[in-house]
Amino acid sequence: MLRVRDGLKDGLGRNITYLRVSVTEQCNLACVYCKPRTGALERAERPAMNRNEVVQLVQAFTSLGIRKVRLTGGEPLMRRDLETIVAGISPEVEGRVHLTTNGLHLAKRARGLRDAGLCGVNVSLDAADRGAFERLTRKDGLAKVLAGLEAARAAGLKAKLNAVVLRGWNEDQIVPLARLAQTEGIQVRFIEFMPYQGNGWGRDQFLPADEILRTVREGLGASLEEEPVAGLEEGPARIFRLPGSEGKVGVISTLSADFCDRCNRVRLTSRGELKACLFGGCPVDLLEPLRNHASHEDLTRLIRQALTEKLDCHPMRRGEVPQFAGGMWQVGG
Repeated sequence: MLRVRDGLKDGLGRNITYLRVSVTEQCNLACVYCKPRTGALERAERPAMNRNEVVQLVQAFTSLGIRKVRLTGGEPLMRRDLETIVAGISPEVEGRVHLTTNGLHLAKRARGLRDAGLCGVNVSLDAADRGAFERLTRKDGLAKVLAGLEAARAAGLKAKLNAVVLRGWNEDQIVPLARLAQTEGIQVRFIEFMPYQGNGWGRDQFLPADEILRTVREGLGASLEEEPVAGLEEGPARIFRLPGSEGKVGVISTLSADFCDRCNRVRLTSRGELKACLFGGCPVDLLEPLRNHASHEDLTRLIRQALTEKLDCHPMRRGEVPQFAGGMWQVGG
């Protein structure tokens, strides 16, 4: 598909090259930092977009200059047609399709996803201990996740680990996860706990990136060498080499030292809504126009207009309390 020469920019002139697409709100875990902690869990709706609609909307974005797509959820592997979606998107971004998954079903599908054109996978793993894993996710599934990680690497997928850190829940897992990365020669990225609807966020549970790094250094008894900043499409993590290993640790300081000034990403929810900013701004419905036979030009015009209103920074950076209409699983992280 013909691409525009000047690429996709927001109202502040930032280049937008990275699209995260939620393909479902459904999930087979109930992680404490994502789902409500009290009362009955909110029932997730089935995906609004069918596989053809996902591909069509992604094509609208890639024609404007998007160069990398990450499929998220909920849990993307809850969709049986995920391989077909990957195959439809991969040619649009020269194979730069990535997946974020909890890994429970990854062992059975890693090879098929690789064959469909998937490039890499980020596996969410917040604990290296079985008991801690179950407390965080409300499911005994650590063995399946580790098997999925092994299968992904065997299939030739670039694999990383993501770990959300909550004080009082899993700060004791920081060093074991770093040792896992060191032993396996992979990268683990520790993510600051972010506030979202019903997830019980509080300052008492917030662990800043600098404290996470200090815990790694003290736990391993070694200094960490920071790598040069990679391209924006590689994400906002600061990456450090682990001594005596190919393994690495990273930190994503979403709140303590945000990266809004170099934000290059936008999100498409499973309901076909464009969110220019994770923490603010009104979503723009793209699915309804698509179903009403909007032309490609109409869709790209809507996308461009939405990005002129992309925030310069998230509300918390200005000391405001963001108002969230849904949970993290509904937006896609």
